[in-house]
Amino acid sequence: MEHLPIDKRRSRGELTRMALLEAALFFFGERGYEGAGTRDIAAKAGCNQGLIAFHFGGKEGLYNAALSIAFENLGTIIQPMTRRLREALAAGGGTASLRAVLEKEITATLLALMRKKTHQSWFLLLRRSLQSGDEKTKALYNDLFAPLHGVVCGIMKKNADTCQEDSSLRAFLLVDMMFSFLRDYPVFLSMTAPRDMEADARTMTVLLCRSLLAAS
Repeated sequence: MEHLPIDKRRSRGELTRMALLEAALFFFGERGYEGAGTRDIAAKAGCNQGLIAFHFGGKEGLYNAALSIAFENLGTIIQPMTRRLREALAAGGGTASLRAVLEKEITATLLALMRKKTHQSWFLLLRRSLQSGDEKTKALYNDLFAPLHGVVCGIMKKNADTCQEDSSLRAFLLVDMMFSFLRDYPVFLSMTAPRDMEADARTMTVLLCRSLLAAS
């Protein structure tokens, strides 16, 4: 459910609910919970403001549903990436093979998310929610991103070229910089000529791995 595609077979109520979620992802991501108004959300969704209460019980319910949608979409990409990296680590390959797998997975994940239309809202919403201390976001973040950080850290510890003492910090930086790049990439696109996303994904992967997998 990347950007809540419209299916003509759905009922009018389902379509309204999906439109409200799309609008909520945009406004909660751009403005945060307090700054996003239900009137603006309803207007963008093209429906009556009262339908937010009907479908979600109010603003808080809509916010929680938007968070769940963001993590659900991210999970369809991040969880398989984490699983494949864990399998590669468990297979006991050497430094070169582990690095090759890591670079392949980073490039594929970057490209998959760069091609989506709403991923920026997901990351903006995630960042704002974490900064506000939202407990649900913390729990979802730990379920999704902590396992990825853990397996990347394990790969870095196996990498003979990496400083072992700060492998955890380097793993955190790699994951954080990877998703920060994705969050801001649409802004970059808006300021440049048409880009080759696949080439950009490969370049970003090389830059990340060159800086964070090298010995200090």
